[in-house]
Amino acid sequence: MTNKRLCYSNCQLAGSLARVDRFTTATRLTTSTYCSFDISHFSFSSQTLDCFYDFIFMATFSSDILRKFARFVALLLKSSLRRACYTLRIFYALLRRLGHMCIRLGHDTSSTRRLQEELRPAVCSSGLPTIHTLSTDVNQPGDRPHSTLAVPVDIASPQHPLYLTPPPHPNSRDDFSIGTVDDIPVSNTSFDGGLPQIVLEMNTTDEPQFVFLGHAAARPERIKLVPIIPTDVKRYNRNIKMKWAEANCFVITPKDNKYVEEVQYGWRDFVHPEGPRVYYHHETRVFTDADMRLGKMDSKKLLGMAKALKDYAKSQPDIQARIGDGTELVLELNTEKGRTNIIKLKSCGYYFVDHVKRVIFWAHSYTCEPHGEILFNVKAAKRLSHIKYSLESQYWYHCELYPHNRYLPRQIFEELREIIVHANAETITSDTSLAPFDGNELAKMLDLMDRIEGSIDKMHAYSVCVVARFMRLFTKVKFTNFCGQPGVRVDADRSIYYKEGHERETLIFRLLNLILWYGPRKHHKRVQRVWVDEIINAPRWKDFINQLDNEWLGFTIYSTVMLAVDVSFLAVPGIIDSSLQISPDIPVYMSSLCAVGSLVLAVLLVDQSKDYQTAEDGALYMSLMTNGIPGIENLALMHSLPYALLVWAMVFFGLALSIFIFDTNDVVTLATMIPGWIIVLIFTLWPTIFTLWPTTNTAVGWLLNFAKSLPRQPERVVQYLRGLRHHPELDQILIGRNSDRVA
Repeated sequence: MTNKRLCYSNCQLAGSLARVDRFTTATRLTTSTYCSFDISHFSFSSQTLDCFYDFIFMATFSSDILRKFARFVALLLKSSLRRACYTLRIFYALLRRLGHMCIRLGHDTSSTRRLQEELRPAVCSSGLPTIHTLSTDVNQPGDRPHSTLAVPVDIASPQHPLYLTPPPHPNSRDDFSIGTVDDIPVSNTSFDGGLPQIVLEMNTTDEPQFVFLGHAAARPERIKLVPIIPTDVKRYNRNIKMKWAEANCFVITPKDNKYVEEVQYGWRDFVHPEGPRVYYHHETRVFTDADMRLGKMDSKKLLGMAKALKDYAKSQPDIQARIGDGTELVLELNTEKGRTNIIKLKSCGYYFVDHVKRVIFWAHSYTCEPHGEILFNVKAAKRLSHIKYSLESQYWYHCELYPHNRYLPRQIFEELREIIVHANAETITSDTSLAPFDGNELAKMLDLMDRIEGSIDKMHAYSVCVVARFMRLFTKVKFTNFCGQPGVRVDADRSIYYKEGHERETLIFRLLNLILWYGPRKHHKRVQRVWVDEIINAPRWKDFINQLDNEWLGFTIYSTVMLAVDVSFLAVPGIIDSSLQISPDIPVYMSSLCAVGSLVLAVLLVDQSKDYQTAEDGALYMSLMTNGIPGIENLALMHSLPYALLVWAMVFFGLALSIFIFDTNDVVTLATMIPGWIIVLIFTLWPTIFTLWPTTNTAVGWLLNFAKSLPRQPERVVQYLRGLRHHPELDQILIGRNSDRVA
């Protein structure tokens, strides 16, 4: 009779709890409690029972559900051990059906902690299947603030005393069904059960590899193990394409109520904010981009490799202390399809993540290539304290790749905001700021940080992804500028390297600089200010490109006007086939050709600059243009050609106009135009002479300085003579010389 009454009560409860789903989305979860009960270890105090019944009667459900739920718990606590176990299993299935419960434990938050502490012995020594109910309200902060971006240990670590295992079988029911308790499978096996036997060893070339030990007669499978970095994850280069086909009719039947694909046991799938689907195994803390849906990648093989890798890492004295509950592991699988469409695993890349130190590390040696993503072609990067910033940049990229199940700590948020504020102030007060963003972008970022502030201590994947991306970019700048090192770069236009013989101009460049009206030297200085130590600062590069585009567009207008003037001059009667002694046709033709050349070059350069507007494209372009023998000089010559040809077009037109004017015998015309021509010539050459040749290290500069000093030479001669007259020592010298001559 008691059994029937108990079953009837459970059936009533099952029917009533079908309406709970309507209440769970409308209520707010203030405290989440994960419990694993063992009736043989129950020893509740009266205070704990009061807290537990407070949990029951303060639930935000209807009175009918509250009454049935209270009756159910009362039967659970008063029945025998066997019946309690059966009831507990039904309760387990109910919780799986509910998914989560929206509750509040009154106004005393400490009662939750007391309840957990008194239930801890029963949780740790329970022999029954544990209850796993992940809270869907992941936006609520925990009892303590989070300091790192690690996935919370109480959700993901098997070593945690309150760890909750998932349902024991992948095909166990998610929906509550009325029947015998034997329908619910019970299993206490861990995820290690059924994994293939895998060992990690070195091959003949001293490279790590996995060896799958199967049947004795079978040849063991070997898979190469490669240490990688987060940028080696080929998420954006999967090259997975679908067949191009016309859209067909797709019928959705009434029974189609599941719009998600099932994943293999123990795995959870997430959709990245940018769209790709990633997978996470909560027990082993493994992230991967491999397809872990049913019938795809072998989960046991992947978990076996993860276990073998962690066991090997824990056996190494140098890194065993770094493998803890918060350590994450990323596996990047390199696969290929065979002829029978069977996916074959070729190699496995991996890296560990240390959230406390904000770095990635490996169980084997990792070689940083000069042009790789760690050294990033930065010269003289040798100290670990310097390379640490590059590893931290990779750490932030890992958080950007896998932002789910992570709380956004206030400490990281405030650190990023302080970095943005300082960078914004630096761009305002300095023209040589090292910030990777300009003032407008930094202002938008500050406004964005105000929006993200509401996500602190919450699991908001989009906000975590944004913060991680900003931190990655700022940390990369610290590495390229040798932050914290003795030779740190403090200005964006200042080199920190000593280059022997690299600063001297070649003879050909000096000659072409004279021919091209000193335009190459001006552009040479511009390129040196933006291409410092083969590193490009994004805001300065944008200003450089905009300045060049505006300059070249201006030359197109001037060249068009100059070409129109030349054509108009040729249309003047008497210019062509005239009776002048020296014909001005040839200078006009040369002027027209130079104007056309300047116009065409300016248009081509403006169009070419559209391909390297960003800093990344600009760095590639500058590397290709400056790695040759001429180096920066070649680029400076090319950029100055529109200006130089335009000046030569004006010079040839002035020459043609001068020939047309002075080819006459009229004395009045010559007497009037010759002085005017000289004055205009001097005024025209004034900026060139006194700005382009200001130094005395050349012969022309010495002559110019001597010419400047000519008006002061008479005064200097008089002062010199007066000084000789009143100099007693000089008089004694002259007297001595005269006496010698007399003798």
